[in-house]
Amino acid sequence: MRIKLHYGYESVEVEIPNRNILAVLEPRKVKGEDVDTAIKSALRNPINGLDLASIVRSKRRVLVIIDDYTRETPTSKILPIMIKELMRLGIKRKDIDIMMALGTHRLPSKEEIYNKVGDIADEHELLFHDWKHDEMIYLGRSPRDIPIYLNKKILKYEILIGIGMIVPHRVSGYSGGSKIIQPGISGAETTGHTHWLSAMIPVEEILGIVRNKVREEMDYVADVSRLRAVINVIMRGSKVARAFFGNHKEVYERGADVAREVYGVNLKERADIVIAECPPPKDIDMWQAAKALYSAAVAVKKSGSIILLAKCTEGISREHPEVEIHGYHTYEEVKRMLDEGEINDLIAAAHIAHVGEIIKKKAKCYLVSDMARKTVEKVGFIYVKSCEEALEEAIKEHGTSSKIVIIKNAPDMLPIVGEEYG
Repeated sequence: MRIKLHYGYESVEVEIPNRNILAVLEPRKVKGEDVDTAIKSALRNPINGLDLASIVRSKRRVLVIIDDYTRETPTSKILPIMIKELMRLGIKRKDIDIMMALGTHRLPSKEEIYNKVGDIADEHELLFHDWKHDEMIYLGRSPRDIPIYLNKKILKYEILIGIGMIVPHRVSGYSGGSKIIQPGISGAETTGHTHWLSAMIPVEEILGIVRNKVREEMDYVADVSRLRAVINVIMRGSKVARAFFGNHKEVYERGADVAREVYGVNLKERADIVIAECPPPKDIDMWQAAKALYSAAVAVKKSGSIILLAKCTEGISREHPEVEIHGYHTYEEVKRMLDEGEINDLIAAAHIAHVGEIIKKKAKCYLVSDMARKTVEKVGFIYVKSCEEALEEAIKEHGTSSKIVIIKNAPDMLPIVGEEYG
């Protein structure tokens, strides 16, 4: 069978004997709606009656917080609907600002801004959370004693509303909900602690798990921020599978159930070899492309092989250079490096351990990318020029009867191993 896989905005094909294919995993085909219909329906039917009218009553300044260029949320289509409704309720255009919740990602290019926001960028003040340079305000500590630092710019607004999407996520179970605040507009110390907390949890025990320790911390931070509501979408291609508006916790839980229906796919057993494609925009660098590796790790046997296709045009991580300096390591090794002061960036440390636990302990990992061999091998991957080359090497390792799983759109997928689902 010839399998077509995304590599950047192009595609490559790989020939795999039918007898070897255990499964081809991809998002389920679900009935979707156009963005306009889905968003208007969500606003008309908020969860537990928390509508925009009750939120904006007697208020003036509104900050709409949006996710960034690494997410497929159709923000340029959602924002005009949201802003029109706010203005209908009496909020003046000049009192509605927009902040891009970049977390610890780099600032966007002009092209990325307009692709994400559209012409609204010319009509409203557009702010960017800059984790390195913006002033943060300390707002206490979480139940697990994590210090809470948020972007000080939010203090001038009476209402915070978030816009985002929900997919399975390695750090917090699923994306969406409170993630628009933590890590979206949080200080590095707060984000470092929540992400390091996630590094203590194996990928199989948090990816696709709705309620978890990390999510509890993120929810607490969002409550402290006074986030009033979010609108989150679950996408299926260009269509919206569902959209929800309301309190961030309720939207997250409702949305996660739908995301599991779309992205959760049954796999009767783990494979010897997993091929994971990482299409744009999550192939921008290894910081993002690692999301494809996490779903592959759930689907592969211990001592198996993973083949990751991700261009990584911006390398490993421009914002977190310590990743490339030190390479990937197991959790235990990274903890030692932190204790001895070899690593200072706790956010980078968490990422190093997330990936290191897979490529150092779980499986051999071949990487097809645009990065140089020296870079790929320095951080701990096996350099290959093509998927065919990697597959040939993996089959030599595991035998001609190897069972192979192909994961399409791997950054968003949730392999559900050993149980019938859907």
